[in-house]
Order: sequence, then C-alpha cells, then structure tokens
Amino acid sequence: MLENFHADVNAVGRQIVADWKQRPDVAAAQFEYRHGLDLGESMTVEVLVHADKITDTTVADLVEIAKRDYWRGTWKSVSTDYRVYTTDDPPYAAKRGQAKPIADGHITFEGDPAASYGPRPTQPSK
Repeated sequence: MLENFHADVNAVGRQIVADWKQRPDVAAAQFEYRHGLDLGESMTVEVLVHADKITDTTVADLVEIAKRDYWRGTWKSVSTDYRVYTTDDPPYAAKRGQAKPIADGHITFEGDPAASYGPRPTQPSK
C-alpha cells in the first residue's frame, strides 16, 4: 500500500483535469498528488490556456471548476494549489519554475460552499 495515499483525493485531481480539458480554451492540464508519512498530503492542479482565449472570466471559471470538483470529490481536507499558465509562457519540465503563471492560489472556500456546490461527501465509518 502506498503511504498515506487516498484514492478519492487522487480522483479529485483526475476529475479537475478532465473537466478542464473539455473546455476549448484549454490546451493542457495536469495534477500532482503528493502523499507520504513524511510529506503529509498536498495536491497541485495546473492548466495551460490558449493565449488568445484568456480573459478574467476564463480564469475565474477554471478556479470555480477546481473548487467544485474538490468540494464534491472528497471529505478530506488536502492542501490544494492551482496554477494557470498561458501558451505564450508554458511550463516545461526542462525549465522547471521558469514559467510564470497568470493566476495561482490556494483552493479555499468562503461562505457556505454546500449552497454553491452541493453536499460534500462524508467520512466513511470504519
């Protein structure tokens, strides 16, 4: 068994990426789920948007998708960051950390997320 791996958290990352990739303004998307006894748990979701399709609304919609999928996907609280890049300045593995995201942040919720996104899964009983 993988240390501290939770299938539902991994599924959240897959769902966010799948929903992002359905949009015509998205060129690519990926996620990284880190887990382990020494690491704790964290996730980063990244999306690459076609440069000619970027608007404030596009970025806001992408963040909303990530929030919705996270809320609906797991009862666990996992530190989750998002990054939005443009095709004009994409991140490359060979040049890690050199591309600058046009938007980035931490997934947080204000008010009552259940009112916006519906009920959240509950922790399974043991």
